[in-house]
Amino acid sequence: MPKLITVFEDRYSLEPISNEHRMELSSFESIWGRQNISFSVDNRVLLRKYVGFIATPSLQLQILPKLYEDAASAEDFEEEKRSSVRMLFRLLASSGFLSVKDIPDPQLIAAMNGDLLEIFIHIFIKRFLELFQKQIHRQYEDFEGNLAFIRGRILFQRQLLRNGGFKHKHYVSYQEFTEDNLLNQIIKATMISLRTLTKNEENKTSLSHALLLLEDICPIRLTESMFQRVRFNRLNEDYRPVFELAKMFYLNRQPGVHAGDERTFTFLIPLNQLFEFSLYQWLDKGLSSDDWVVRYQTPQRYLDAEKEVFLLRPDITIACSRAGSDTPIEMIVDAKYKNPISEENTRLSESDVYQMLAYAVRYQCNRLFLVYPVFRANKYFQNPLATYLIHNGNQEIRISALHIDIASEDLDQIHQEFIKLICHFFES
Repeated sequence: MPKLITVFEDRYSLEPISNEHRMELSSFESIWGRQNISFSVDNRVLLRKYVGFIATPSLQLQILPKLYEDAASAEDFEEEKRSSVRMLFRLLASSGFLSVKDIPDPQLIAAMNGDLLEIFIHIFIKRFLELFQKQIHRQYEDFEGNLAFIRGRILFQRQLLRNGGFKHKHYVSYQEFTEDNLLNQIIKATMISLRTLTKNEENKTSLSHALLLLEDICPIRLTESMFQRVRFNRLNEDYRPVFELAKMFYLNRQPGVHAGDERTFTFLIPLNQLFEFSLYQWLDKGLSSDDWVVRYQTPQRYLDAEKEVFLLRPDITIACSRAGSDTPIEMIVDAKYKNPISEENTRLSESDVYQMLAYAVRYQCNRLFLVYPVFRANKYFQNPLATYLIHNGNQEIRISALHIDIASEDLDQIHQEFIKLICHFFES
């Protein structure tokens, strides 16, 4: 099995990679985009935009969100890896970006050596075993065929074609309440694939145990159409998270990611999109009421409406719901997963500020927020990071830059503090 390679998004890897791995990574340029993957002269790799993992027969690579601007030592690297894995699962769970609600505890992360793929496999098999022990999923399935006895109803046209004058056979159609159904077949096929991929002994044992429980389920070769045929109701709704994980393993249906072949598992999420979607969910839960409407990436407008050029798509807009159909935009929030201030640069990026100014002019909005994550060991932690007052005729545009600590163990508290900050700077 290939060795796990861990890198952090938008940071060169600590160790060089082999030429074989370099060639295989280059084959994924269609996923990342050529501008988001590069190699140094000593074969260290830098990957931008996505976090997650890629697992092939010869390569196992995971890309984590960085929490430090730089990792100065091996100890820092291991600590950052553990914290980053936990933060990633917290964001997935709290935002609803995926159906994954399980947050691995530090003991599980340590047992899996911080391996994202192994953690996902552990969550998948644990969920299944808990559900199977509670209630085996059975449902009515349609069957037809030649039987020595009558069951269900006789299909007379096929009876005549198949059996002719033979009276000891009956071509019938019937329903059977069985556990050998499509949902269980998909789960079993996924387990078989994962058993060949996992390196963790605990996961191997759990998968083997689960496959014994499903020994009466017919093995199938998975196709995309099979996932589309599954329907959920009150009898099988509890199995939906397990099904979604199986679909993730096989179809890799994340934004911007192609479906892999049967020997390739990919789970890649645009990091900035995950960050901005998390902020949107927090604001939607914290502000949406009879007074406020929170929207994600809408409305979209052209900076030059007459020529329809330079399309603007703000991450989050907050409007007053009492204004009817002509709702004015009261606040615009834009998320940036990057370190805005460092030792070399003590001011915000000019392009970030110019982008917000374009929003202000086109949307006639005077309260705008740039939101960044807190990077560990950042000496410039304060809120606001910066405030810019720009006069536009009789209007005063206020652009505020905020930091939020998404790596905190208590995301609920950070969520509440973030809502208070937004409200405070809106009213000031």
